[in-house]
Amino acid sequence: MRALYYTKIDYMLTRKQMRILPFFFLLALFVSRSASEGGLSLLVGCSYVVFIASIFSTAPFAYSGGKNKGFLLLFPATVKDRVTGRFLYGLSFVAMLGLLCAALFGICKMTGMEVSRWMIAAGLCELAIGIVLVTLQNLFFYLFGEGKDNWQYLNNIVRTAPGMAMFFGMSVLVGKVEDAAAAGTLPDLETLSGKMMQAGVVSVAAALLLTVIAAVVCAKVIGKRDYA
Repeated sequence: MRALYYTKIDYMLTRKQMRILPFFFLLALFVSRSASEGGLSLLVGCSYVVFIASIFSTAPFAYSGGKNKGFLLLFPATVKDRVTGRFLYGLSFVAMLGLLCAALFGICKMTGMEVSRWMIAAGLCELAIGIVLVTLQNLFFYLFGEGKDNWQYLNNIVRTAPGMAMFFGMSVLVGKVEDAAAAGTLPDLETLSGKMMQAGVVSVAAALLLTVIAAVVCAKVIGKRDYA
């Protein structure tokens, strides 16, 4: 599949950022251990990972101009291949950071932190949100951002604002959950873990479907332009 070659090229263009991923993993581990008491801090750590994913997974757009633009257009491929490759890059990056979140869960559990089934379900929901964020960012960049006069300004806002909002929003939500638990007004989430797990799986599937639809839309629109 020729789209995979463009995914590989995107990884080549952004290889420098891959070298600093271990640093962010350690930072996410620190957040997971210190954001709050108990296993709820894991959700804050995972939201931080989603924040990083929303920034890094759209980095190839910053390298697609100038001489790289002409280089990419030299390959015998369609616009659909190029756009699909870019979306696959975003998905693969989110998946890779999703594995880092799973590693966070594993490390924290081995060090004595309680990891409940409903927390894993909540982690799946965070993964789905991460996929949606990256998909919407790609959609925005392709349809409204790339090639415009205010591209760099839009690039900085769209890459950072949504993930940052999720990170701080999750921090606030975890604080409210802890307050409710302390007051005894929080329902037993473990009894709802089955339904929450189903919701997590469905949300991931829906996010992937949205990605496919967005890629098709972008391919059709960008096919009418001189750049992709």
